[in-house]
Amino acid sequence: MSPLVQSIIATAFVSALSLLGIIFIFREWTERLSTITLSFAAGVLLATAFLELLPEAVELSAGANVVFPLSLGAMIGFFLLERVMSGFHVHEEGHSPLMTSRYLILVGDSLHNFIDGVAIGASFLANPALGIVTTMAITAHEVPKEIADYGILISGGFAPRTALLLNFLTALTAVAGALLCFVVKEFVQSHLAAFMAATAGTFIYIAGSDLIPELHHPRHRNTWMATVPFMIGVVLTGVVGLLVPESH
Repeated sequence: MSPLVQSIIATAFVSALSLLGIIFIFREWTERLSTITLSFAAGVLLATAFLELLPEAVELSAGANVVFPLSLGAMIGFFLLERVMSGFHVHEEGHSPLMTSRYLILVGDSLHNFIDGVAIGASFLANPALGIVTTMAITAHEVPKEIADYGILISGGFAPRTALLLNFLTALTAVAGALLCFVVKEFVQSHLAAFMAATAGTFIYIAGSDLIPELHHPRHRNTWMATVPFMIGVVLTGVVGLLVPESH
């Protein structure tokens, strides 16, 4: 079996993890569940950005002089994009920042999954055994992230089946990343640090500007539901990063 076929199979498997949201699809989406998933999502996004993406981007670029300005640039870009998108909803009754963040998370998640696809494709090009290990590592990282992303989409107003479909479509960018790695391998790999830095900036912006302020809203009165899942998301992401070999 060629490295290309192996990469496609591996990325298709990783993409299928986005369907984990189906475990919630047949239960009522309550305010309590919304609070828990938003809190968990904020922790996962921040931990992924600070503990995985930024350190790896700095290592790949051999310095922080480019990485952090790129992350800041991504945050500024998404701030401006959210201002524009919020303008389209200004007349909508009950409009929440989460309605905008649901679109931002789709963009950020697409970038992240694309990077995973590039990593899988490059590892299978180097060695099939390395490709399998890399796929296993990415799988371990993806499980909590995909559940968190589904929660953000649902809390942002998407119907459960729509959220599931959109999450799956963004996950398919992993397949595109693997394919592109075989087509223009040198270009993609030479700019991998930039992709990681931009994704980190996106995750930090979404968590800091939309999710955390939402958790401080008076309607999320239960302190433990808005705090404990956040800490679990941070710790879980950190532990997985320590126990599982680097995916990039």
